[in-house]
Amino acid sequence: MSKLSLILLIFLSIFIPTPNICYSSNLELNKINYFLSNSNHSNNIIFNELNEYKSDFFAYAKSHLNNDGQTGSTNETNSITITKNNYIPDSIFKFANQPRYTMTGELPYSKSNPKFINIVALTGIFGAIFYAQHSAQQSDVWKETGPFHIQEDIQYALWVDKFGHFYGGYSTSYLFTEAFITSGFGWELSNILGSIMGLGYMTYIEVLDGYSKGFGFSPSDYYFDVFGSGFFLAQYYVPFLQNFNPKFMFVNPKWVGERDRNPHESFIDNYSAQTFWMSINIQNLFGGVVAKFVPEWLELSVGYAAYSLCYPPLGGCDPSISEPVSPDAWGNRKIIISLDYNLVKLLPDGPPFWNWFKQNFKLFKLPAPAIEFGRTTKFYIIYPFKI
Repeated sequence: MSKLSLILLIFLSIFIPTPNICYSSNLELNKINYFLSNSNHSNNIIFNELNEYKSDFFAYAKSHLNNDGQTGSTNETNSITITKNNYIPDSIFKFANQPRYTMTGELPYSKSNPKFINIVALTGIFGAIFYAQHSAQQSDVWKETGPFHIQEDIQYALWVDKFGHFYGGYSTSYLFTEAFITSGFGWELSNILGSIMGLGYMTYIEVLDGYSKGFGFSPSDYYFDVFGSGFFLAQYYVPFLQNFNPKFMFVNPKWVGERDRNPHESFIDNYSAQTFWMSINIQNLFGGVVAKFVPEWLELSVGYAAYSLCYPPLGGCDPSISEPVSPDAWGNRKIIISLDYNLVKLLPDGPPFWNWFKQNFKLFKLPAPAIEFGRTTKFYIIYPFKI
Protein backbone atom coordinates (compact mmCIF):
# COMPACT_ATOMS: atom_id res chain seq x y z
CA MET A 1 0.00 0.00 0.00
CA SER A 2 1.40 3.44 -0.91
CA LYS A 3 1.81 6.17 1.68
CA LEU A 4 -0.86 8.21 -0.14
CA SER A 5 -3.33 5.37 0.29
CA LEU A 6 -2.39 5.09 3.94
CA ILE A 7 -3.08 8.80 4.47
CA LEU A 8 -6.45 8.55 2.75
CA LEU A 9 -7.47 5.57 4.85
CA ILE A 10 -6.41 7.34 8.02
CA PHE A 11 -8.41 10.40 7.00
CA LEU A 12 -11.50 8.25 6.46
CA SER A 13 -10.98 6.43 9.76
CA ILE A 14 -11.00 9.75 11.61
CA PHE A 15 -13.79 11.68 9.96
CA ILE A 16 -16.29 9.02 8.83
CA PRO A 17 -18.11 7.39 11.75
CA THR A 18 -18.49 3.65 11.32
CA PRO A 19 -19.44 1.01 13.83
CA ASN A 20 -16.28 -1.03 13.36
CA ILE A 21 -13.26 1.24 13.05
CA CYS A 22 -10.53 2.59 15.33
CA TYR A 23 -11.45 5.60 17.42
CA SER A 24 -9.89 9.06 17.14
CA SER A 25 -9.18 11.84 19.62
CA ASN A 26 -8.28 15.51 19.58
CA LEU A 27 -4.62 14.58 19.09
CA GLU A 28 -5.20 12.21 16.19
CA LEU A 29 -3.69 14.39 13.49
CA ASN A 30 -0.53 14.91 15.51
CA LYS A 31 -0.38 11.19 16.22
CA ILE A 32 -0.67 10.39 12.53
CA ASN A 33 2.05 12.89 11.67
CA TYR A 34 4.26 11.30 14.31
CA PHE A 35 3.68 7.85 12.91
CA LEU A 36 4.19 8.79 9.27
CA SER A 37 7.33 10.79 10.06
CA ASN A 38 8.92 7.70 11.62
CA SER A 39 7.65 5.01 9.23
CA ASN A 40 9.04 4.13 5.83
CA HIS A 41 6.35 1.70 4.77
CA SER A 42 3.02 0.33 5.86
CA ASN A 43 0.47 -2.27 4.91
CA ASN A 44 -3.08 -3.43 5.43
CA ILE A 45 -2.18 -5.23 8.64
CA ILE A 46 -2.23 -1.88 10.42
CA PHE A 47 -5.87 -1.27 9.67
CA ASN A 48 -6.87 -4.88 10.23
CA GLU A 49 -5.39 -4.79 13.74
CA LEU A 50 -6.82 -1.38 14.52
CA ASN A 51 -10.19 -2.57 13.38
CA GLU A 52 -10.00 -5.77 15.39
CA TYR A 53 -8.74 -4.32 18.68
CA LYS A 54 -10.12 -0.78 18.36
CA SER A 55 -6.75 0.41 19.63
CA ASP A 56 -5.62 4.01 19.81
CA PHE A 57 -3.70 4.94 16.67
CA PHE A 58 -0.73 6.45 18.45
CA ALA A 59 -0.33 3.55 20.84
CA TYR A 60 -0.43 1.21 17.88
CA ALA A 61 2.04 3.25 15.87
CA LYS A 62 4.42 3.56 18.82
CA SER A 63 4.38 -0.16 19.46
CA HIS A 64 5.13 -0.84 15.78
CA LEU A 65 8.29 1.24 15.68
CA ASN A 66 11.67 -0.18 16.58
CA ASN A 67 14.78 1.85 17.29
CA ASP A 68 15.52 2.37 13.60
CA GLY A 69 12.15 4.00 12.96
CA GLN A 70 10.96 1.00 10.91
CA THR A 71 7.61 -0.65 11.39
CA GLY A 72 7.74 -3.98 13.14
CA SER A 73 5.55 -6.51 14.78
CA THR A 74 3.61 -5.78 17.92
CA ASN A 75 5.06 -7.26 21.08
CA GLU A 76 3.87 -7.39 24.65
CA THR A 77 6.95 -5.66 26.04
CA ASN A 78 6.40 -2.53 23.95
CA SER A 79 2.75 -2.34 24.99
CA ILE A 80 3.64 -2.64 28.68
CA THR A 81 6.36 0.03 28.36
CA ILE A 82 3.94 2.49 26.78
CA THR A 83 1.43 1.96 29.57
CA LYS A 84 4.02 2.38 32.31
CA ASN A 85 5.71 5.48 30.90
CA ASN A 86 2.45 7.24 30.09
CA TYR A 87 4.32 10.20 28.59
CA ILE A 88 3.42 12.39 25.63
CA PRO A 89 6.26 11.84 23.09
CA ASP A 90 8.53 14.82 22.53
CA SER A 91 7.81 14.52 18.80
CA ILE A 92 4.34 16.01 19.41
CA PHE A 93 5.06 18.08 22.53
CA LYS A 94 5.67 21.24 20.52
CA PHE A 95 4.41 24.78 20.07
CA ALA A 96 4.28 26.14 16.52
CA ASN A 97 6.67 23.42 15.39
CA GLN A 98 9.25 24.30 18.03
CA PRO A 99 10.26 22.40 21.19
CA ARG A 100 8.23 22.92 24.36
CA TYR A 101 9.64 22.60 27.85
CA THR A 102 8.41 21.89 31.37
CA MET A 103 9.79 23.12 34.70
CA THR A 104 11.25 19.73 35.59
CA GLY A 105 12.34 18.65 32.11
CA GLU A 106 9.94 15.70 32.16
CA LEU A 107 7.45 15.27 29.36
CA PRO A 108 3.78 15.70 30.31
CA TYR A 109 1.71 12.65 31.08
CA SER A 110 -0.93 11.51 28.63
CA LYS A 111 -3.00 10.44 31.64
CA SER A 112 -2.88 12.11 35.04
CA ASN A 113 -0.47 10.88 37.71
CA PRO A 114 -0.66 13.60 40.42
CA LYS A 115 2.54 14.50 42.29
CA PHE A 116 1.64 15.55 45.82
CA ILE A 117 4.82 17.48 46.65
CA ASN A 118 4.65 19.50 43.43
CA ILE A 119 0.97 20.26 44.02
CA VAL A 120 1.68 21.56 47.53
CA ALA A 121 4.68 23.65 46.41
CA LEU A 122 2.93 25.23 43.44
CA THR A 123 -0.23 25.89 45.45
CA GLY A 124 1.91 27.83 47.93
CA ILE A 125 3.65 29.83 45.18
CA PHE A 126 0.42 30.70 43.36
CA GLY A 127 -1.28 31.49 46.67
CA ALA A 128 1.49 33.97 47.57
CA ILE A 129 1.27 35.64 44.14
CA PHE A 130 -2.51 35.80 44.44
CA TYR A 131 -2.31 37.42 47.88
CA ALA A 132 0.27 39.98 46.72
CA GLN A 133 -1.79 40.93 43.69
CA HIS A 134 -4.98 41.18 45.73
CA SER A 135 -3.29 43.38 48.33
CA ALA A 136 -1.89 45.69 45.64
CA GLN A 137 -5.27 46.22 44.00
CA GLN A 138 -7.07 46.45 47.33
CA SER A 139 -4.90 49.45 48.17
CA ASP A 140 -5.72 51.35 44.98
CA VAL A 141 -8.42 50.32 42.47
CA TRP A 142 -10.55 48.46 45.07
CA LYS A 143 -10.02 50.77 48.05
CA GLU A 144 -13.49 52.37 47.80
CA THR A 145 -16.28 49.81 47.57
CA GLY A 146 -20.05 49.87 47.28
CA PRO A 147 -22.92 47.78 45.90
CA PHE A 148 -22.16 45.55 42.92
CA HIS A 149 -22.90 47.38 39.68
CA ILE A 150 -22.34 47.01 35.94
CA GLN A 151 -20.51 49.80 34.17
CA GLU A 152 -19.48 49.59 30.52
CA ASP A 153 -16.13 51.29 29.84
CA ILE A 154 -15.46 50.41 26.24
CA GLN A 155 -13.91 53.79 25.34
CA TYR A 156 -12.15 55.11 28.43
CA ALA A 157 -8.72 53.65 27.55
CA LEU A 158 -9.19 53.57 23.77
CA TRP A 159 -9.26 49.74 23.79
CA VAL A 160 -5.84 49.27 25.37
CA ASP A 161 -7.54 47.79 28.44
CA LYS A 162 -9.47 45.34 26.24
CA PHE A 163 -6.28 43.99 24.72
CA GLY A 164 -4.97 43.84 28.28
CA HIS A 165 -7.87 41.64 29.35
CA PHE A 166 -7.31 39.36 26.36
CA TYR A 167 -3.64 39.09 27.29
CA GLY A 168 -4.53 38.54 30.95
CA GLY A 169 -6.86 35.65 30.13
CA TYR A 170 -4.26 34.11 27.83
CA SER A 171 -1.20 34.49 30.07
CA THR A 172 -2.88 33.30 33.28
CA SER A 173 -4.26 30.26 31.43
CA TYR A 174 -0.75 29.46 30.23
CA LEU A 175 0.77 29.76 33.72
CA PHE A 176 -1.94 27.63 35.33
CA THR A 177 -1.48 25.02 32.61
CA GLU A 178 2.25 24.86 33.30
CA ALA A 179 1.48 24.36 36.99
CA PHE A 180 -0.95 21.51 36.26
CA ILE A 181 1.58 19.80 33.98
CA THR A 182 4.27 20.05 36.68
CA SER A 183 1.78 18.68 39.21
CA GLY A 184 1.37 15.50 37.17
CA PHE A 185 -1.94 16.13 35.42
CA GLY A 186 -2.42 14.83 31.89
CA TRP A 187 -1.46 17.10 29.00
CA GLU A 188 -4.96 17.60 27.63
CA LEU A 189 -6.51 17.90 31.10
CA SER A 190 -3.84 20.44 32.09
CA ASN A 191 -4.76 22.66 29.15
CA ILE A 192 -8.46 22.44 29.96
CA LEU A 193 -8.03 23.04 33.70
CA GLY A 194 -5.46 25.79 33.07
CA SER A 195 -7.88 27.65 30.80
CA ILE A 196 -10.71 27.28 33.32
CA MET A 197 -8.50 28.52 36.16
CA GLY A 198 -7.20 31.40 34.04
CA LEU A 199 -10.72 32.51 33.24
CA GLY A 200 -11.72 31.96 36.88
CA TYR A 201 -8.95 34.27 38.05
CA MET A 202 -9.97 36.98 35.56
CA THR A 203 -13.60 36.53 36.62
CA TYR A 204 -12.62 37.11 40.26
CA ILE A 205 -10.98 40.40 39.22
CA GLU A 206 -14.04 41.50 37.26
CA VAL A 207 -16.41 40.71 40.13
CA LEU A 208 -14.34 42.78 42.59
CA ASP A 209 -14.25 45.58 40.00
CA GLY A 210 -18.03 45.39 40.16
CA TYR A 211 -17.90 46.34 43.85
CA SER A 212 -15.44 49.20 43.28
CA LYS A 213 -16.96 52.69 43.23
CA GLY A 214 -14.43 53.88 40.67
CA PHE A 215 -14.95 51.02 38.26
CA GLY A 216 -17.72 48.45 37.91
CA PHE A 217 -18.23 45.10 36.22
CA SER A 218 -17.52 45.78 32.53
CA PRO A 219 -19.15 43.29 30.12
CA SER A 220 -16.67 44.13 27.35
CA ASP A 221 -13.74 43.47 29.71
CA TYR A 222 -15.16 40.07 30.53
CA TYR A 223 -15.74 39.21 26.86
CA PHE A 224 -12.02 39.76 26.27
CA ASP A 225 -11.16 37.69 29.35
CA VAL A 226 -13.13 34.82 27.84
CA PHE A 227 -11.59 35.41 24.43
CA GLY A 228 -8.05 35.28 25.87
CA SER A 229 -8.54 32.05 27.82
CA GLY A 230 -10.48 30.56 24.92
CA PHE A 231 -7.72 31.43 22.46
CA PHE A 232 -5.16 29.71 24.66
CA LEU A 233 -7.24 26.51 24.77
CA ALA A 234 -7.97 26.74 21.03
CA GLN A 235 -4.22 26.68 20.33
CA TYR A 236 -4.12 23.20 21.85
CA TYR A 237 -6.84 21.84 19.58
CA VAL A 238 -6.00 23.91 16.47
CA PRO A 239 -2.18 23.94 16.13
CA PHE A 240 -2.32 26.53 13.32
CA LEU A 241 -3.25 29.15 15.95
CA GLN A 242 0.09 28.57 17.68
CA ASN A 243 1.63 30.73 14.95
CA PHE A 244 0.05 33.75 16.69
CA ASN A 245 1.33 34.58 20.15
CA PRO A 246 0.11 37.47 22.39
CA LYS A 247 2.83 39.54 24.06
CA PHE A 248 3.13 42.50 26.42
CA MET A 249 5.52 45.43 26.75
CA PHE A 250 5.60 48.07 29.48
CA VAL A 251 6.90 51.31 28.01
CA ASN A 252 7.58 54.45 30.04
CA PRO A 253 5.67 57.08 28.03
CA LYS A 254 8.50 59.58 28.54
CA TRP A 255 10.75 57.30 26.49
CA VAL A 256 8.60 58.02 23.44
CA GLY A 257 7.85 61.66 24.19
CA GLU A 258 4.40 61.02 25.71
CA ARG A 259 2.70 61.28 29.11
CA ASP A 260 1.21 58.86 31.63
CA ARG A 261 -2.53 58.29 31.67
CA ASN A 262 -4.42 61.00 33.53
CA PRO A 263 -5.68 59.86 35.99
CA HIS A 264 -4.23 56.52 37.09
CA GLU A 265 -3.83 54.82 40.46
CA SER A 266 -0.81 52.62 39.73
CA PHE A 267 1.07 50.93 36.92
CA ILE A 268 -1.85 48.48 36.59
CA ASP A 269 -4.22 51.07 35.14
CA ASN A 270 -1.58 53.31 33.53
CA TYR A 271 -2.62 52.19 30.07
CA SER A 272 -0.44 54.84 28.44
CA ALA A 273 2.54 52.69 29.45
CA GLN A 274 1.20 49.40 28.09
CA THR A 275 1.67 48.06 24.58
CA PHE A 276 0.08 44.78 23.52
CA TRP A 277 1.39 42.73 20.63
CA MET A 278 0.55 39.75 18.48
CA SER A 279 3.71 37.95 17.43
CA ILE A 280 3.55 36.05 14.14
CA ASN A 281 5.65 33.00 13.26
CA ILE A 282 6.47 33.92 9.66
CA GLN A 283 8.59 30.79 9.18
CA ASN A 284 5.58 28.51 9.59
CA LEU A 285 3.05 30.74 7.85
CA PHE A 286 4.95 31.57 4.69
CA GLY A 287 7.61 28.89 4.30
CA GLY A 288 9.36 28.86 0.93
CA VAL A 289 11.79 31.75 0.46
CA VAL A 290 11.00 33.10 3.93
CA ALA A 291 11.92 29.81 5.60
CA LYS A 292 15.04 29.56 3.45
CA PHE A 293 16.56 32.99 4.01
CA VAL A 294 15.03 34.34 7.25
CA PRO A 295 16.63 33.11 10.50
CA GLU A 296 14.36 30.63 12.26
CA TRP A 297 14.40 32.74 15.45
CA LEU A 298 13.16 35.90 13.70
CA GLU A 299 9.44 36.73 13.87
CA LEU A 300 7.16 39.69 13.21
CA SER A 301 4.93 41.49 15.72
CA VAL A 302 2.06 43.95 15.40
CA GLY A 303 1.44 46.14 18.44
CA TYR A 304 -1.14 48.64 19.66
CA ALA A 305 -0.78 51.47 22.19
CA ALA A 306 -2.57 54.66 23.21
CA TYR A 307 -0.20 57.16 24.79
CA SER A 308 -0.99 60.31 26.79
CA LEU A 309 -4.47 59.09 27.69
CA CYS A 310 -6.63 61.67 29.41
CA TYR A 311 -10.17 61.73 30.86
CA PRO A 312 -11.78 65.04 29.73
CA PRO A 313 -14.49 65.33 32.49
CA LEU A 314 -11.71 65.72 35.09
CA GLY A 315 -10.07 68.51 33.11
CA GLY A 316 -6.40 68.99 32.41
CA CYS A 317 -6.51 67.52 28.90
CA ASP A 318 -4.36 69.42 26.42
CA PRO A 319 -5.26 69.02 22.70
CA SER A 320 -1.68 69.83 21.79
CA ILE A 321 -0.58 66.71 23.69
CA SER A 322 -3.55 64.29 23.45
CA GLU A 323 -5.75 63.86 20.41
CA PRO A 324 -9.50 64.30 21.17
CA VAL A 325 -11.15 60.97 20.34
CA SER A 326 -14.40 60.87 22.34
CA PRO A 327 -16.05 62.66 25.28
CA ASP A 328 -14.62 59.95 27.54
CA ALA A 329 -11.06 59.65 26.29
CA TRP A 330 -8.31 61.57 24.56
CA GLY A 331 -5.08 59.91 23.54
CA ASN A 332 -2.56 59.18 20.82
CA ARG A 333 -3.23 55.80 19.26
CA LYS A 334 -0.31 53.96 17.72
CA ILE A 335 0.08 50.86 15.59
CA ILE A 336 3.59 49.44 15.61
CA ILE A 337 5.10 46.84 13.30
CA SER A 338 8.27 45.38 14.72
CA LEU A 339 10.73 42.57 14.29
CA ASP A 340 10.60 40.01 17.09
CA TYR A 341 12.66 37.21 18.57
CA ASN A 342 11.82 33.61 19.28
CA LEU A 343 14.05 33.05 22.30
CA VAL A 344 13.37 29.32 22.38
CA LYS A 345 15.27 29.05 19.11
CA LEU A 346 17.66 31.97 19.62
CA LEU A 347 19.06 31.12 23.06
CA PRO A 348 21.05 27.93 23.67
CA ASP A 349 19.51 24.99 25.48
CA GLY A 350 20.62 24.21 29.00
CA PRO A 351 19.27 22.67 32.22
CA PRO A 352 15.51 21.95 32.31
CA PHE A 353 14.55 25.02 34.34
CA TRP A 354 16.57 27.31 32.06
CA ASN A 355 14.81 25.89 28.99
CA TRP A 356 11.43 26.45 30.63
CA PHE A 357 12.46 29.94 31.78
CA LYS A 358 13.40 31.12 28.29
CA GLN A 359 10.15 29.65 26.97
CA ASN A 360 8.21 32.03 29.22
CA PHE A 361 9.61 35.04 27.34
CA LYS A 362 7.01 34.21 24.72
CA LEU A 363 4.68 36.32 26.90
CA PHE A 364 6.82 39.47 26.58
CA LYS A 365 7.92 41.67 23.71
CA LEU A 366 11.57 42.74 23.73
CA PRO A 367 13.00 45.89 22.11
CA ALA A 368 13.62 45.55 18.39
CA PRO A 369 13.64 47.57 15.13
CA ALA A 370 10.16 48.94 14.40
CA ILE A 371 8.03 51.40 12.49
CA GLU A 372 5.27 53.28 14.34
CA PHE A 373 2.13 54.69 12.72
CA GLY A 374 0.18 57.42 14.52
CA ARG A 375 -0.19 61.15 14.07
CA THR A 376 3.29 60.87 12.59
CA THR A 377 5.30 57.92 11.29
CA LYS A 378 8.45 57.09 13.21
CA PHE A 379 11.24 54.61 12.66
CA TYR A 380 13.10 53.02 15.57
CA ILE A 381 16.34 51.13 15.50
CA ILE A 382 15.45 49.64 18.90
CA TYR A 383 11.82 50.33 19.78
CA PRO A 384 10.81 52.06 22.06
CA PHE A 385 14.14 53.79 22.65
CA LYS A 386 15.03 56.87 20.63
CA ILE A 387 18.53 56.21 19.35
